Amino acid sequence: MPLKFHLKDCTGCQLCQLACSAAHEGEFNPVKARLRITHDYRENNIYIHATRCTFCKICENVCPVGAISNNGKWMIVDHNKCIGCGTCEQNCPTGVIYLNDNKKSIICDLCEGEPKCVEWCPKDVISYVEPKKKGAKK
Repeated sequence: MPLKFHLKDCTGCQLCQLACSAAHEGEFNPVKARLRITHDYRENNIYIHATRCTFCKICENVCPVGAISNNGKWMIVDHNKCIGCGTCEQNCPTGVIYLNDNKKSIICDLCEGEPKCVEWCPKDVISYVEPKKKGAKK
């Protein structure tokens, strides 16, 4: 997975979600982010969870019109092909795909290699590890 989270340092500020939604949707709205930071309050402790695209490609495989693809680095949705059926959203194991106001699938594209969630995290909780090319030596 290209995005790595170090949640022990996370304060739950959700700046990552705000940066994501601002970059992609033009508004500060964590609901429209392509990753999810959630908080659990139990036993007098705060538990923070991060959910993001794992690039498992299930969405690509279930899309009935071939609107979703992976360029080897991130997921791409061709909004000209997307029919807004929600099949990708229903089959996403992490629940981070959603349909926007225009009924088009929204999936993490890693900001095309410069993730804003990483850039704006004040605690360096999120890091980006560029995917290795197939056949590349370790």
